Amino acid sequence: MARIKNDLFKLSGSLGGLTFYQDEKGPIVKTKPDGHYELSLRTIKGNAEMGCASTATRAFRRALDSKNRGVEDQYFSGRLSGQFRRVIGLGEGAEGERKLDFRKNGGLLEKFEFIESRPLVYRVGGIKEKPTLNAGRNEVYWTSPTLDPKKQITAPEKATHFKFILGAGTVSNYGNSAAKDKYVPLERKFRNVGDFMESEPIALKQKTIKPVEMYLKLTKVDVVPEEVAVLTFVGVSFLQNVNGELLEIEDSLAMRVLGVE
Repeated sequence: MARIKNDLFKLSGSLGGLTFYQDEKGPIVKTKPDGHYELSLRTIKGNAEMGCASTATRAFRRALDSKNRGVEDQYFSGRLSGQFRRVIGLGEGAEGERKLDFRKNGGLLEKFEFIESRPLVYRVGGIKEKPTLNAGRNEVYWTSPTLDPKKQITAPEKATHFKFILGAGTVSNYGNSAAKDKYVPLERKFRNVGDFMESEPIALKQKTIKPVEMYLKLTKVDVVPEEVAVLTFVGVSFLQNVNGELLEIEDSLAMRVLGVE
């Protein structure tokens, strides 16, 4: 914005990229807002946050892939990245610089299904309690609910048994680094880890299935840093008794994120 001195023509209105108008002190000229520039700037900021969500997703997947569980569907990464992007949207800071804060806003990830076409609730109803963590957040505890197989379990045809799966994985919070002009993990020295453990097979031919206590310790981690979140998840898979041997039924697994701390 600039003030015009000795304005003989008393200009007002717009000309080219300039806008002229009068105030109580005289004529003023301003450049017109560039809509394309503003749009491009918003796109750049949005792309930065989307890139951060994708980076965090890859880091989390690498932690789980180390156990080679194969627990997700083909759209897992895209769906999870979309959820991470929602978490960024709640972060502190200006658009394009908002913190990816899983510790504060990771509740958005709860009930995320690893296999979208097989939600956990369709396999086993009544699983609501979140796993709990110890003070160092490197140990996970979970107890299954008491179940009525006829009312709460939908087993695949020919299934005779099932088992619970308890899992946990870590992912760092991310922040925008002015020095590097990009998002970086806030705990760069911490290597993300992921672990799973399974219960003993449980026979489906029971009137009541009693609670099962489960415990998992994250490998080679004594204390999880404050800027790193722990995602905990619970799943089930089904088995068939074939000549005295229990064989896992293909495509029977379902798993859901239950907690983020």
